[in-house]
Amino acid sequence: MKDQSVTSSLFSPVSQWMRNGMGLIVLVCMLVGCSASTPDGYQPLPRPSTLQTFSLYNQLGETITEKSFSDKWSLVFFGYTYCPDVCPTTLGEVNKVASRVKDERLQVVLVSVDPERDNPEQLNNYIQYFNPKFQAWSGDVNMLENLAAQMHIFFEKNGEGESYLMDHSSQLVLVNPDGQYVGFFPPPHKPDVIANALKALM
Repeated sequence: MKDQSVTSSLFSPVSQWMRNGMGLIVLVCMLVGCSASTPDGYQPLPRPSTLQTFSLYNQLGETITEKSFSDKWSLVFFGYTYCPDVCPTTLGEVNKVASRVKDERLQVVLVSVDPERDNPEQLNNYIQYFNPKFQAWSGDVNMLENLAAQMHIFFEKNGEGESYLMDHSSQLVLVNPDGQYVGFFPPPHKPDVIANALKALM
């Protein structure tokens, strides 16, 4: 049985369809069309969406708010440190992206959807393995649900006991220096394609 305490309010039939980003891709293309001028591998929103106020913590135990997106291009991935496959694979690919972009304005953020286990110490130990410059955030479940909903991200707890899993979307969300959600990169994530798109967008 799934733990409803960590179930996002956006879990409707539509959100289930959007788990891997494919439903969102179709929706965006219906609204704005997939323009030939759009960088390969990137799906822009019909219009930028300003993120609402939130408060989380980072891997150093510092308070993180919507202002933490200011003056940066942020590539945001929702996952968790106990993730067996998708998260480490994705973060490894994103690290390759960062090595290709080499722009101080690029900020990579892992948002953990598993605050029960991912305290600052756990986040710090985990993210250091991939890149010490990466950010890792988590916090109150309600705050996480709200932020996830704003970015069209699905997540929910799956299982009981200490070895439970977290089901979650795997797209990479792009936030501009004004703190606006502007688009996303659906899986599979190809470092060269994403790096070239970011260079064109930044």
